[in-house]
Amino acid sequence: MPIIIVAALVETLHLDRLVREMVAFYLKHKILCGMLIFLSCLLVTACSNNTVSSPIPTQPVVVQGTSIASTPGVGPTVILTPTKVPGGNEQSQLVTLPDRVITITNMSKQAGTDSSSIAINLTITIKNTGAKTINNDAAYFQLISAEGDAFGLQSNVASNFFGSISSQSSRSGTVIFQVPSGAINGIRLMYRPDVSTDTIFVTLNLA
Repeated sequence: MPIIIVAALVETLHLDRLVREMVAFYLKHKILCGMLIFLSCLLVTACSNNTVSSPIPTQPVVVQGTSIASTPGVGPTVILTPTKVPGGNEQSQLVTLPDRVITITNMSKQAGTDSSSIAINLTITIKNTGAKTINNDAAYFQLISAEGDAFGLQSNVASNFFGSISSQSSRSGTVIFQVPSGAINGIRLMYRPDVSTDTIFVTLNLA
């Protein structure tokens, strides 16, 4: 009888040790699994925080420009070799334009309104050779010095010189300019009518 009790006691102790070992193994396994799951969560969180979103590429927009052809300007015609009026004096000049003829029959200079100025007188005839009526305006006439200074007409010009000129008709008159004495050398007449291509420079022989 005592042997049976001892054997049972030994059996019980052995089972108890096995149970404790199994519980310890189970706990170790659960802890290890929990740590692995925790580390996995940390890794996933870190990767998601470090992810940089790539910009979505956009298609470039091509803008087509429109070029406009430019037209070069037409400069004035410079009369380098004046044409003398048939039967006129040495100072006379004849300038033929597409729709008109400008005739300078006489030019002279005299004392101006003060000691520092000179009056220049030009006797001019404008003839309309075109089929349409043209205008003759005081603003069409200016004297230009060699330095580029411009001088307009005096107000005391014959009123019948300015106005419209019908086809094959003409107007004549004397225009007067007041210019500084120092601007007389190399001075030119600029005639610039409403037709820009008829603009001319005429050198004046005032010697």
